[in-house]
Amino acid sequence: MRRLTAFVVSSLLCVACGDDESKTGGGGAGAGGSNGGAGGTGGQGGAGLVCEAPFVTKGPWSLAFTDTTARVRWEACSEEANPELVFAPEAGGEERTVAASVAPFTLTETYAAALGDFAPPDYAGTYYTHEAELDGLEPGKCYRYHLASDPERGGRVCAARAPGEPFTFLAIGDTNPALGSTPETLSRVLPSNPDFTIHGGDIQYYDSLVETWSYWFPVMQPMLSQGAFLPAIGNHESERSDELSSYALRFFGGAGFDGGETYYRFQSGGVWFFTVNTEEPISQGSPQAIWLQAGLEEAAADANHRFSVVYFHRPLVTCGDSGDDEAAFSHLAPIFEQNNVLFVIQAHMHGYERFEFDAGPTYVTAAGGGGLLGNVDENAARSYCNRREASGAFYHGVLFHVGETEVTGEAIDRDGAVRDTFSRAIP
Repeated sequence: MRRLTAFVVSSLLCVACGDDESKTGGGGAGAGGSNGGAGGTGGQGGAGLVCEAPFVTKGPWSLAFTDTTARVRWEACSEEANPELVFAPEAGGEERTVAASVAPFTLTETYAAALGDFAPPDYAGTYYTHEAELDGLEPGKCYRYHLASDPERGGRVCAARAPGEPFTFLAIGDTNPALGSTPETLSRVLPSNPDFTIHGGDIQYYDSLVETWSYWFPVMQPMLSQGAFLPAIGNHESERSDELSSYALRFFGGAGFDGGETYYRFQSGGVWFFTVNTEEPISQGSPQAIWLQAGLEEAAADANHRFSVVYFHRPLVTCGDSGDDEAAFSHLAPIFEQNNVLFVIQAHMHGYERFEFDAGPTYVTAAGGGGLLGNVDENAARSYCNRREASGAFYHGVLFHVGETEVTGEAIDRDGAVRDTFSRAIP
């Protein structure tokens, strides 16, 4: 959410925080890379990327699944990288090997962290996106996978659960791992073994001045290795002019099984998940609102549908230090109620909130993933703030446990303390 405007890096990190309502960041860049592309300007110097066997620079991670298929992606710095992925049932069984498709992508700018030297630059050059399709999976079964060229690089993905089968998922947002709280928080929630993670957007922060995507991936690998990663788009996915297309969508675009690159849906256990891009209109008559309503109605009409979850970045309702969206809320709230949406999960306001209205979904702001914390009460005079049941400025992830008859939730902070619990009966 917030744009960070000043840092002092020494043995301690001191930060100052400014306004974040703009949607794009400034230019900034780093040293020229040696991987075949021209470098940007500014930032730290360097000799460029060292591309050595097995040539893998990021990942792997899973980003889509159905009851019988899954998709795994990774990045390499050379076309000589082995494209094969090995996978097998987590509980034991025969290994299978699949060959990934490979797509080159050329970055023309190098972006570096302006302060400190612990975050490697995102070097210009040509990179190779590998994407492996896993098929023949058993519904409800989890699988382990690894790169054929490097067995240490691997992860886990779960096929969609059968309708009514219990599962757990993690919700987190506004992650800024270079500031330290994101890894601590993940260490508290990942032992619960969530099938997948939904992210409310603002995945990585160039504007923190100490972070790059090359830093983000290895630090966040415990989460990426745990299960599929299904993010929404936030305003900080566009801190550089090409960041959305060259980084965020190259890494995570095409998740789910319907929609577009920045909005999509998927399901597990009869629970349907929808994410929309709040950097584009979601109010009445917008393409996303039309798509969302049609998808929710289709889901609600499905015989195996239990309930739906909608998640996105900019909040519809919040009492904190960010804007809300009254027009979208007025349009979507009755649609959510009519189509059995049980939870709306939002981000952007760096803190935790839970709203309970007389009817319709529970609204959860899960945006304490690691960025500088905000003022959760700055707009407490808004008319609906008397419906806020819990709140706090603390780093956290939210675990949702989907059972046979109810869903229980836990907001867990970076110290492992449970800061809020809630439950909803499944209709």
